[in-house]
Amino acid sequence: MVSEKRIGRTPAGGDYSEVFYMDMKHNLVDKEKAEIAMIHECKNDGTLIRETICMFDRKEKSE
Repeated sequence: MVSEKRIGRTPAGGDYSEVFYMDMKHNLVDKEKAEIAMIHECKNDGTLIRETICMFDRKEKSE
């Protein structure tokens, strides 16, 4: 899955949110391989209210 859409109120007052999963070169990738998540909060007509970018730490930690 390279993206997810969730219907419902968002923190910024949108009607739905979409999450796009990407690698560091901004190519869409499966959620499990993602290094970046771009979250869009939108109104029902598609108007973008807020864009948030998150980075994941995918490095394995040794114990």
